[in-house]
Amino acid sequence: MTLTVTGGAAGILARVEDMRATADVLDAKGDAARELALRVAAVAVHDAVLSSQVLSPVTGGRVLAEVARAQLPPEGLAWVALEYEAAAVFLRGSATVYEETDAALARLAELGRGVTGVVVLNVGLLAAGGIALSSLLLDALPADVADALTPDAFATWVEEVGEDPLDTVLGGLYDEPWVTDSIVAGLPWVLGTEVPLVLGALTPWTFPPVPLSYEQVVAGVIGAGGLLGLLADGTPVVTPDRAPDGTAADSLAALFGNIGRLGDGEASEVRVTAVPDGAGGHSWIVEIPGTQDWAPESGTNPSNLATNLHLMAGYDTAMEAAVLEALHQSMSEVAAQHGVPLAQVQAQPVTLAGHSQGGIVAAALAADRGNGLHVTQVVTGGSPVAGMDIPDDVAVLSIEHTQDPVPRLDGSPNPGAPGWTTVTRDVDGADGVTAGSPISAHGGGVYADTAALISARAAEDPALALALRGLDEQFAQVRDGQAQVFQYDVRQEHR
Repeated sequence: MTLTVTGGAAGILARVEDMRATADVLDAKGDAARELALRVAAVAVHDAVLSSQVLSPVTGGRVLAEVARAQLPPEGLAWVALEYEAAAVFLRGSATVYEETDAALARLAELGRGVTGVVVLNVGLLAAGGIALSSLLLDALPADVADALTPDAFATWVEEVGEDPLDTVLGGLYDEPWVTDSIVAGLPWVLGTEVPLVLGALTPWTFPPVPLSYEQVVAGVIGAGGLLGLLADGTPVVTPDRAPDGTAADSLAALFGNIGRLGDGEASEVRVTAVPDGAGGHSWIVEIPGTQDWAPESGTNPSNLATNLHLMAGYDTAMEAAVLEALHQSMSEVAAQHGVPLAQVQAQPVTLAGHSQGGIVAAALAADRGNGLHVTQVVTGGSPVAGMDIPDDVAVLSIEHTQDPVPRLDGSPNPGAPGWTTVTRDVDGADGVTAGSPISAHGGGVYADTAALISARAAEDPALALALRGLDEQFAQVRDGQAQVFQYDVRQEHR
């Protein structure tokens, strides 16, 4: 049950352009030091110094010694010039190595996607072929053999074996998390290259086939569902709830505990906390729940399967609009209470936090520079958000579990940028986690436990303490001030 911290203060971000620019600066400094070294060396052969050798050999010797010392290591000008120029050569070489390594990894990843694609495609073709040929085979086989191959007979066999095939698949994802990465990365390759080659003229794809992007694959799923009246997004209806569940979060664990209590099945919920900053203003914490309705037919709860897919395709969603409306209502009420312009309140810093789908909504809102929010922090738990273009000045804390496949559903690792910290916990054997069950590893309660462990470890981990600094400041203000909690029921309507 170890914690692994990547990115943020613990990460390394190499920009080859910056490395080469720094190398140019070092070269310039080396040239300047070398010029000074030549000017100092010229003192040794100056006429006055040469004449002094005859009149005062001791003084002349001291001058020559000082000239020599000004050239030699560890602080001599000639040596410093050499160090600058050597560092410049090293940086340029490192930049080239980074570029070549990245290119090699990209080629390897593309090969991996292709291999995965072939495997996925072939399994699919075998399954499709098996379905198409099953009736012919059953007719051709002896009756007793055919009876043994029927679905009922297979179900009886599974019951006798005592192992559910779905449990086997889920157990594999739990034990081998990289499988999720491989499948997700391979699907665009399958749909963009293999399928056109197999189906040929029956498909609208052009040749030569081009791999689809992740967003295009998800958009295709949404489009296919739309033809059947499924996966529809709606129009949000946001209603204040004057009896909020729970109090203002004063710790990272309490934050995830609050998020886990949001929603009642028929409707989703959003909680907004106005936190006094001690100077007459406020900061804001927004809590967004995860998926609550997995049915493909979109109902009244916008925290549903359709919202997941629309978010990952880069579409606007009812849930994002609902969060914006909830914040607008909260800020309007606080502005009226304090007699300040609404625009002044809307400029105050906002922390967006969510579990699973809620984290995707939070990241999507942070990435949207045109929604009027002053987002300064994003907290996600079990959310696939690596592809979100979150500005560099937004601090991101992503919490993930090794055995949870959901954060891997975007097929990419989180950026290792200085402002984006990812904390991964191995939850095998943890309380609340059933061995072999990735669903339990995704549970909100387990993420709340992980949040508590992260806060405890921050006391001895400077990188983690830095990642939590902004959040801890808000939590301290919650404990010191009169935080005001607003809660909203969120439903969606369909035309």
